[in-house]
Amino acid sequence: MTMQIREALNLSYKNTEELNNVIDNQLPSRPRFKQHEVVVAGEAFELYVRDIVECLKALWGDPEFATYLSFQPERHYADADHTVCMYHDMHTGKWWWAMQVNKFIGSY
Repeated sequence: MTMQIREALNLSYKNTEELNNVIDNQLPSRPRFKQHEVVVAGEAFELYVRDIVECLKALWGDPEFATYLSFQPERHYADADHTVCMYHDMHTGKWWWAMQVNKFIGSY
């Protein structure tokens, strides 16, 4: 990479080795996968999982995701009369509304 391009783009690295170093050591990390073996009907399978609480912390702690996160329930309708509900995300479902009511009632 020529010096002019690097300076014009204000890059902090000069080559792929330095770029990989930035990716490996300077970017926020995501929760690590953990490997488990699951046996079903005598056959073993590898299962890779992440801790959901750590995933939530990573999502909610990253400002770049703020516009994509929902923090309150919403009602969506398929018709103008608001008689046919649409359920397409967790925050549009009845459970989320029920939890809001439980939290509100339980807070007194």
